[in-house]
Amino acid sequence: WQEKADQLRIYSGSKFKVAESVTAGDVVAVTGLTRTYPGQGFGVEPDSPGAVLEPVLTYQLILPAGVDPHTALPKLRQLEEEDPMLRIVWSERWKEIHVQLMGQIQLEVLQRLIADRFGMEVTFGSGTIVYKETIANTVEGVGHFEPLRHYAEVHILLEPLPRGSGLVFDTVCPTDVLDLVYQKLIISHMSEKIHRGVLTGAPITDMKLTLLIGKAHLKHTE
Repeated sequence: WQEKADQLRIYSGSKFKVAESVTAGDVVAVTGLTRTYPGQGFGVEPDSPGAVLEPVLTYQLILPAGVDPHTALPKLRQLEEEDPMLRIVWSERWKEIHVQLMGQIQLEVLQRLIADRFGMEVTFGSGTIVYKETIANTVEGVGHFEPLRHYAEVHILLEPLPRGSGLVFDTVCPTDVLDLVYQKLIISHMSEKIHRGVLTGAPITDMKLTLLIGKAHLKHTE
């Protein structure tokens, strides 16, 4: 994507001056960009690596009476973007907002930040440990999708990996069986979503997911 940067601002407290150009090492604010995110690299710069530590505790976030969770969720996402140690999770099953963070001090800071920024006096339920699930043996999963005028099918091999490996995605599907565009789309969708296990509903980890084969239709597959 491409957008135009309106200004390069050098701040001193709440005041700033507009700069015509900046050099390596300068700290500036850029206005006019709408699709940026923390840690993003511009031009030839790669994105910064993710946080080394992962949140270990999860709490239910209890909103004040009369506040719609779907209205509050986008506001909380702003805080999630600003803090790499914070995760905001919407539980579709329980229709609840949960926060994942490192401990009690961060919880108190978050509570005050939400009050100051958005005027919401939230409370939290009792905390529990953030668990993850994996598998012990290799298994094949099949997904078939065929509503009216649509058709798609994928076969995914799930293999256990050593602890700490995270999720790894691959494909061994021949391109003459399934077009490469569809293969990339499948891998992309698998990697962008949080997949939950069948034991406790915790996110899965330490697995390799390989696209074995797929089926499509020239007219009915989008």
